[in-house]
Amino acid sequence: MQGDVSFTFLDRIEEVELNIVDGRWQSALALALTLPDICGGIAFPEIVKHYRDGRVMLDRQKNPTRDVGTQYIRWFDEYAGDYFKLSQSDEKPYICGERCWQLRCEYLHQNKGFLNDENNIRFHLGLNCGMSVCQLDSMNIQENGNDIRIDIEQFCLRMCKAAKSYYDKVHLEKDFSLYNTPVLDFVQVTQKKKAASIIALVCGSERYAKGLKETLQFISDQIMLFYTPESAKTKLGRHKPDLWIVTEDMTSQPNQPWRADRTTPVILITGNPDAVEITSTDTEEGALLVEISVADEDAGKVIGRQGRVIKAIRTLCRAAGSRNGAAVEVEIID
Repeated sequence: MQGDVSFTFLDRIEEVELNIVDGRWQSALALALTLPDICGGIAFPEIVKHYRDGRVMLDRQKNPTRDVGTQYIRWFDEYAGDYFKLSQSDEKPYICGERCWQLRCEYLHQNKGFLNDENNIRFHLGLNCGMSVCQLDSMNIQENGNDIRIDIEQFCLRMCKAAKSYYDKVHLEKDFSLYNTPVLDFVQVTQKKKAASIIALVCGSERYAKGLKETLQFISDQIMLFYTPESAKTKLGRHKPDLWIVTEDMTSQPNQPWRADRTTPVILITGNPDAVEITSTDTEEGALLVEISVADEDAGKVIGRQGRVIKAIRTLCRAAGSRNGAAVEVEIID
């Protein structure tokens, strides 16, 4: 499901079951009728359409065109039929692959009263028929077998069982991902873009720099560490990071690339890094509490005028936490 949240074959089965639980019978039946489409294509890829002269039909990508109907019917008869017997002693299922294919076409494409003119087949859909796949207990089947009565819930549940059973048997050797439904989650894509933001960290103290980098990992996994402004300028070249984090001792050195970069925000860190301690603990409410301790003379720098700096830090941390599904709080320790 994951910038790419493709719906898998098992997701489709689960969706049928969830629709049944919610009483969404039309949605459940529509999805259940598509399961043999997928399974048939996986089980019998060699079944393709041919012209009258024997040549294989090709699609726009020059691949052989599936004979979907034949694949569908054969898969149902070979792998699903046993799940549609009225009793285990029956030799044949109540509904065969050909009739299921007709129901699929009538329901998904034509929906014209469930009457198949070619074979004079009438499909009767019902609910609350007990454990039977049809309404045999209350309605008589005509001897010619042209009236096919289906309990939607039982039909869908049995189709799901058949599809799951087939998946369990062959998924290690068959590639079901070929029939995934690709879906792009635009929110997750945006979050991933933010998570991949580049932070340029410029710090003269190796020990402090590595600790700060580790602390910032939950904001971005793209943190570039530099020990001099010159190395940052050389390494980045014309590329601009999304954020500069600079320790105060770096501001007295030449060639400061963050000063030339007038569009990227800069966070200036205290001039006494050895006095800085950052700890994180889990609160009883399930939030992540980040506590920052600095030297007395640097507390004002961290808090900022009218609390602007600490407010910005808290906003940044909360936004980063929300992308990972976590609540983050930041406190300054006296």
